[in-house]
Amino acid sequence: MKIRTLMLIPALLLSSGLQAESEYEQWRRQKLTDFQAYLDENDKAFIQFLQQKWQPVDVAPARQRDPQPKPVELPKAPKPAPVQPTPVDVSPIVKVPEPAPAVQQRPQPVVVISPPASHLPQVSFDFYGHSIRIPYAKELRKSFSGALNSKSIAAYWQQLAGSPHKDTVSALQAQAKALQLNDWGTAKLFDQFARQLHRDNNSRQLTSWFLLVKAGYDARVAYNQRIHLLLTSEQEMFGVTFFTLSNKRYYAVNLNEQPLKPGKVFTYEGQHEEGRRALDFSNPTRFTASGNTSERQLKFQLDGKDYRINVQYPERYISYFSSFPQLSLPNYFRAGLPAVTADSLLQQLRPVVEGQSELDAANRLLRFVQTAFAYKTDDDQFGQENYLFPLETLHYPYSDCEDRAALFAWLVESLLGLDAVILDYPGHVATAIAFHGNVKGDAVMHQGARFVVADPTFVNASAGMTMPQFAASQPKVIPF
Repeated sequence: MKIRTLMLIPALLLSSGLQAESEYEQWRRQKLTDFQAYLDENDKAFIQFLQQKWQPVDVAPARQRDPQPKPVELPKAPKPAPVQPTPVDVSPIVKVPEPAPAVQQRPQPVVVISPPASHLPQVSFDFYGHSIRIPYAKELRKSFSGALNSKSIAAYWQQLAGSPHKDTVSALQAQAKALQLNDWGTAKLFDQFARQLHRDNNSRQLTSWFLLVKAGYDARVAYNQRIHLLLTSEQEMFGVTFFTLSNKRYYAVNLNEQPLKPGKVFTYEGQHEEGRRALDFSNPTRFTASGNTSERQLKFQLDGKDYRINVQYPERYISYFSSFPQLSLPNYFRAGLPAVTADSLLQQLRPVVEGQSELDAANRLLRFVQTAFAYKTDDDQFGQENYLFPLETLHYPYSDCEDRAALFAWLVESLLGLDAVILDYPGHVATAIAFHGNVKGDAVMHQGARFVVADPTFVNASAGMTMPQFAASQPKVIPF
């Protein structure tokens, strides 16, 4: 009996080992199946691109919008006489358009709840006053390690692509939609999420790159001594380095605070089939930042009467707008104002222009913008060129020509219903208005229409007057 029992022991051990091996093989096959479920054909093809030797490309210096210095001291036109009724050939304003109803309540923080079926852990963070919760797979939290080369970066992409990442991408996209973010705000949201997972630059950049591509964006990474994230854009960017590949500019957007300097970097050929969309910076004020509302009082005088305009705006918009890269002029003129700010400003300026002729109303708006805001160049206020969105012009203590022009053009279109264009001089920006009547003075022609010069930086100047130092210059006429 003892001998038979001893003989059975190896057999039992062998049987147990075979069973254990079988369970391991089942687990391994299941993991491989799960991996293949997330690693689709696009990922497989893309990983092959990444594994190949990366090519060197030249990073171009950041482009400057206008190298000409702006006026430091502003000329003033002679103080105008009290406004007199204009000739009958200037169309009167019958009624100023009513703005949309003001939103009185303070925006509440928005929280995205992960899908009920998701078993993934969640990370929480603040996004301009909103409390955000996003599910993530543990593989997304693994840091990048090893030498910077095509093989290691391809392996990191494969690690991320093989994880259950779709819940994360869907949750980020749902949150961006709920907050009405444009593409730039969405990229910032993705970056803030990546920051919660990783402290080191390379892991953050690679994770942001992966998630943005999976969300459909034409994102790309390049490396020298570190990883850099680059994105294509519908709008030209200034003050941002870039390289050109396949006739597209890839801008080194400063999401992770370390600018890419001109020189050589290495990047891959090819493109992931899912990542085709360029950033679009349109509709920046659609996003509603949560938090406190600030108020600023603007004072100006008209025909011996003092006016005080109290403007309300959400504080967190300022930090949101300050994150934007430098864009071309039309983007600031098209931006407009958040609803709560637009309502408070238009409601108070409506009585100032109500019932006036088009010319008189435009001149009244000119006086407001010319005299209610203190002037300083961007170099003096910020130490660099920094175009302001209209909301920022209402916030900062100083503004210069293009900032005032963008705000004034929005007021003219919102209150008077008149078309305006940008006048871009070397070192200066003004506007011009298409009146319905025959308004005398300096003017430009654009697409068969006559636009009368209206300069919100030329203090006391009325429509039809050009700042003297630019009278001999021919400006670029830019619609927006």
